[in-house]
Amino acid sequence: MIITGIFRLAQLLFAAVVIVLSALLINGYGPHNGLGEQRKMSSLISYGAFCGGAGLILAVVGVAAMFFDLLTGIIVLGLDATASFFLLAGGLAFAIQTKAGSCTDLDYLTDHAKLFAADANKFAGKSENDVIQDTQNRCRMVQAETAFVWFLFGAFVVTLALSFMQKTTKHSGNMV
Repeated sequence: MIITGIFRLAQLLFAAVVIVLSALLINGYGPHNGLGEQRKMSSLISYGAFCGGAGLILAVVGVAAMFFDLLTGIIVLGLDATASFFLLAGGLAFAIQTKAGSCTDLDYLTDHAKLFAADANKFAGKSENDVIQDTQNRCRMVQAETAFVWFLFGAFVVTLALSFMQKTTKHSGNMV
């Protein structure tokens, strides 16, 4: 139960970080110009917010299951498996889209402009240096979000394995 509790708390922490990073990226994207010409924000950022929100909700259910035997067993096993599936998809999507690169490399930033760059309306009247600085910061946030989605996935895989071991060894209650 202690090991499970530690990983459930890690899930809560990692999910909160993913939500905060997604919210910062969405909020920092820039204003809508009202003319319908706004470039669409990458759906990857929205999926990251979904992963963080779902991870947070499922981690809370997992914590509750530690105290209520009604939720243990197949329910927690199914929720952990579902979370692991969606987080694996999210981790892979982030890794495939961001690839490996330095946020100070202008070629890397240009190649991933759709993912890293904010809306052009955000920078009306700003210098080119401001645009580059913002893009580099958004790049770092996306790379950090990628890492935390993978951490969250790992924490759910561990609790999935612990739930599976508990289910197959026929222990009642939370033994692990």
